[in-house]
Amino acid sequence: MKLLKSRIGHTVLYETKKIGKIIGAESLYLKMEGVNPTGHVHDRLSYYLAKEALQLGFNTLTVASLGPLGQSLAYMAGMFKISCKVLMPVGSLKEKKRFWVNAPWVEIIEHGNCYYESLQESKNLAKQNGWYDANSGSENSCISDSVYSEIAEEITKKLGKNPDNVFCFLSDGAIITALHLGFRELWRREVIQRIPRIYVACSDTTNEIFKAFSENRKLCEAGVVFNRYKGLHDNDIEYNILAPQNVLNTVYDSGGSIIPVTHDEIRKFQNLVKKTENLKVSFRGAAALATCASLYSDGQLTSDDTNVILLEKGKNDLIIRELDRDEFDDVSELAEKVEQYLGEYGDDRESVLEAINSAFDTGIVLGAFINRKLRGLAVLIRMPVKKVLPEFHLVYIGADISAGSRGIGTRIMDEVRRLTGGNFSLHVDLANMKAMRLYEKMGLKKSYFRMIAS
Repeated sequence: MKLLKSRIGHTVLYETKKIGKIIGAESLYLKMEGVNPTGHVHDRLSYYLAKEALQLGFNTLTVASLGPLGQSLAYMAGMFKISCKVLMPVGSLKEKKRFWVNAPWVEIIEHGNCYYESLQESKNLAKQNGWYDANSGSENSCISDSVYSEIAEEITKKLGKNPDNVFCFLSDGAIITALHLGFRELWRREVIQRIPRIYVACSDTTNEIFKAFSENRKLCEAGVVFNRYKGLHDNDIEYNILAPQNVLNTVYDSGGSIIPVTHDEIRKFQNLVKKTENLKVSFRGAAALATCASLYSDGQLTSDDTNVILLEKGKNDLIIRELDRDEFDDVSELAEKVEQYLGEYGDDRESVLEAINSAFDTGIVLGAFINRKLRGLAVLIRMPVKKVLPEFHLVYIGADISAGSRGIGTRIMDEVRRLTGGNFSLHVDLANMKAMRLYEKMGLKKSYFRMIAS
């Protein structure tokens, strides 16, 4: 579980100069939550819900979901070896061939005509059958606030300064209030000097939070508040906003705003991100970006503000595959890439060529491609022993920094681990502390110092 936990969170904060230039923002960053294990920000929460369920003695958890949350919890339930019951409205399951839907520990239960009816049934079944209730709400809001608030610290740490503006989609409001809590705590500890303005993208102007803000009211009317919108593929999606008053308080306290965005605007920015940065973003992430662009267009933000867009599912079209020697007229092409990626921590050309040729003969050479362009490499040689030392040795791993920090190295390492069954080692220069920290985050540990005769 330590490795699984290390793969969750600490996601990429990628600076996009191209999109920033288009909308007039000199400093624009994308928080790419799509590099979590199941490709969604929900993994941050699902891990701890499954962990708590197991610790409290439950062997089954249940959740109502229209997709991402159910997928995330199903994955985590499998890792913790407990059962998962996902409630969905009748006829809402579109992708019935997905592995998580058909996993042996998962049961999809169709009930009701909308998300809210599925939610109530999930809660009822939890009480009747003694299942862990993993639905968002008062029962686990403390966990939600805690894990999502970490995003604020990650943003600040990676920026190295106080962000001015943070943009996210309304969804069920949990991430918004947790972000505010996280930034408030950083302010209390004097890590930042002020709480960044939190701007909320909203495509449903009929919900009570938007109406209260647009009417300059400080209080939401009591009652259940829904946030309904058309999703990525024009499917109807409905969120039950958990704490509408807290969301409204967050916007006012941070000096932010709730901005309406149209379906056409969201589509426009999905296409723009795909065209300029070759990134896939969900309806929610595109809405947050459209909100930022709208404020710049209206002259409400200054060009030198530092802006962060939360992409709940943002990730690049990265393809990682094994390479074959026959693909190259001369393996020196790969040696040049290794030297480019590793810089001062690389080896001489003769050593690099020896390792690559050995890997092609009996080991593994991996290439990472974005838009069919090589952006990363891993070279693994097979050791002559399997017990004294790990079977494989990862001689070189590196990524093209000009492609931006998109989690390429992390994805390559995941594939290395999959292909070797985790039976591999690597060497790190003692002076390369940044690499050591990165590999430790990926689940590797220091085993011994390599002594070389001089």
